[in-house]
Amino acid sequence: MNNITVCGNIGEPTLRFTKTGKAVLSFGLATTRKINDEERTVWHNVTCWDTLAENLAAVIGKGDRLLVTGRIETEQYTDKEGAKRTAVNLIADEAGVSMRWVKDR
Repeated sequence: MNNITVCGNIGEPTLRFTKTGKAVLSFGLATTRKINDEERTVWHNVTCWDTLAENLAAVIGKGDRLLVTGRIETEQYTDKEGAKRTAVNLIADEAGVSMRWVKDR
């Protein structure tokens, strides 16, 4: 089973549409943890499709804390310098705002 749940703060979300009209929402999701008084942040690439993308784009903004459940997909590509690279993406099945540390807006 390929299933993961991640909770973190989102970067700038970008909503776009494919040529066939499907909505695609992309954003980075930063997860931070402390190890021996040192904070380490990892950015996850998240992609949402269709109604999830449109609904989420209407309610989230940069810095919001989000819970995302989905699956991991890898993509191989060649960069501008000709080096082979692998991108790891989280394809969201479900997402929602985390209510644990909500601050007044």
